[in-house]
Amino acid sequence: MLVLNRLPSLLLLGIVLLGVANGNGEDVTIDRSWNEDIIYFALTDRFCDGDPSNNTPRQSDPQLYDASQNDINRYHGGDFRGLEIALRSGYFNKLGVTTLWLTPPIRNAWHSPHDLGGPKTGYHGYWAQDFLDIDPHLTSTVSIDGKSYSDDRDGRMMHYKDLVTLAHEHGIKVIQDAVCNHIGPLFYYDENGNQQLDMSSENEWIAPYSNHPYTNTRWVDLPQWNLVPPNPDDEELILGHRVKTTGLLREFRIYGRHGFNSNSLGKSDGEEVKCDFFSLRDMATHPDSEHFDALVNEFVEIYYFYIHVVGIDGMRLDTVKHVHHEFWSEFTHRLRDKLGEEAEKLLITGEVYDGNPFVLGRYTFSLNPETGERDSKPCLDSLLNFQFCFNLRDYLRKPGDSFGHPWGLQNTTNSLNRQGEKAFYNSQVGVDGLAPRQKMVNFFENHDGLNRFLVPEVDEVKHRLALAILMTTEGIPCIYYGAEASLRDSKGRLKQDGETGRMTYCEDGDASRLELATKTASFELINRLSELRAQQEALHAGAMSTLWVDSDSTSSDDGLYVFARYVGTDDGIDTAKTVIVAINANPKQSAIAEHVSLVVGPDGEQALARSGDRFHQVRPFESDDEIQITVTEMMGASSASIRVEVPPSSAVIYIR
Repeated sequence: MLVLNRLPSLLLLGIVLLGVANGNGEDVTIDRSWNEDIIYFALTDRFCDGDPSNNTPRQSDPQLYDASQNDINRYHGGDFRGLEIALRSGYFNKLGVTTLWLTPPIRNAWHSPHDLGGPKTGYHGYWAQDFLDIDPHLTSTVSIDGKSYSDDRDGRMMHYKDLVTLAHEHGIKVIQDAVCNHIGPLFYYDENGNQQLDMSSENEWIAPYSNHPYTNTRWVDLPQWNLVPPNPDDEELILGHRVKTTGLLREFRIYGRHGFNSNSLGKSDGEEVKCDFFSLRDMATHPDSEHFDALVNEFVEIYYFYIHVVGIDGMRLDTVKHVHHEFWSEFTHRLRDKLGEEAEKLLITGEVYDGNPFVLGRYTFSLNPETGERDSKPCLDSLLNFQFCFNLRDYLRKPGDSFGHPWGLQNTTNSLNRQGEKAFYNSQVGVDGLAPRQKMVNFFENHDGLNRFLVPEVDEVKHRLALAILMTTEGIPCIYYGAEASLRDSKGRLKQDGETGRMTYCEDGDASRLELATKTASFELINRLSELRAQQEALHAGAMSTLWVDSDSTSSDDGLYVFARYVGTDDGIDTAKTVIVAINANPKQSAIAEHVSLVVGPDGEQALARSGDRFHQVRPFESDDEIQITVTEMMGASSASIRVEVPPSSAVIYIR
């Protein structure tokens, strides 16, 4: 039986100001489980230039900054002040995100004459020079409240701490991007043995890969590019806290010194772990190395400081598969042990640039450094879900009216649901009480070579469909800066990797872009779905199963993808909390599935709903003040089913 009703959208999606802690409509607590969070990934240098005075730090080469913000390989000026302006305005709260993931804030090497594609700068933060200092391109000499910061390590660290505190005051957590694989191009390979750097020699910056370590390495001394030996070089006293580092990073023996070939990173024979990263210097992380324990402890000491003193809430570990697995096992164990109860609120996620769930999932298990055997003790809490990313793009990132098939997304869900000895992901819950599958960080675009979703060939509606899937899939949704305004990379192309999508969001430091963004369709969609996600337990804490994918037997369901989110109990499934999400990628016709079975489990033994249950229909793409609701009687006593119909290029969400 089909009945049509109309109810105000606020009744369905929740009233934003209900039960909040202040007059701005902001939830000021950060005391929540990670699966309740929504991440916003900001490439800090490209978000907003809030303080032009730091664009050319003292003694730095002024040519490294591009005032036009057109050269993708130079600094554009984005900084902490730009983020603080957005935080104070309530921008992130209005969007509905609850966590900021920031690119590495530590003091970087500022320039490399030879890197992938030629000379580049370290604007992104991944070229560490000093792990216990903040890069001066990001900090200000005066706080947003008018107090002065000293022009030294303490002053810069205080600004970072104030940024984290401000985020917390707005109910927003902070994830710090962290690098343990490499440092910046701080030493060179003295190819000709003349004991001086030959600037024009590419081989002195990027030596050809060798199975045996080079012994001709020397530290660079070019302070205008901050190419100087790495820090910390001893213990450090920062903000009154003594950090017991040892100066180990100044010893050549802890670096692999194997060089790099163009195919090194794609290898799977161990070269990908031992090689440099273009002109970046790889650390030797093999568990048999004499310095293994000391190196692990050095990084534990460093990142304990950022968690315990600065107050960050999570870490995103860079280039995970280019570091020995045993290193990550020991690092995560020792860091959690040192943190004690503080570890219960920490998220450690990581980047493994691979779509294979076996490769991704193995890092959720620990690896014994003595035996090399896998055990169920948690290692990383979760991973960036590249399998989800690649498969969502295969479905939706297509030119014109074309679209792909959602089979890959079904496979992604099946990968999470595998159990027992065949499981890809560790079923053991972490110290926070959540299993890795509940904390997988889902995304469909980022700053890596895969680039932005929106390029000239892809229409904006497909981007919103991708956002709808992202916001309703099991795991933690991660939104790339600018996605909320449908930021398009006009230079990017399909099937072509590149970094051209790293454009500046608020051009010329004009923060009015933020207010304009709040009026866009993508911003409003994220806001609506963040409210629905918070309101529906199944969407933030439930499991997930695929119910229907575009079948070959009929054209009526072309482009259709249907999945369920549900909450389990000791007695089965709480059918009162089931949510069904239906996506139609077909822009030319409605997609219809007459009988979508509402049972899940290996043998279809668990019911998502019972005959006679009713679902309300939410259409998140609607812009009306009211939303049409469909109440459907479930047919069949033993196996309930529902008729699904989704308009062209749209989404329908069924809630109880």
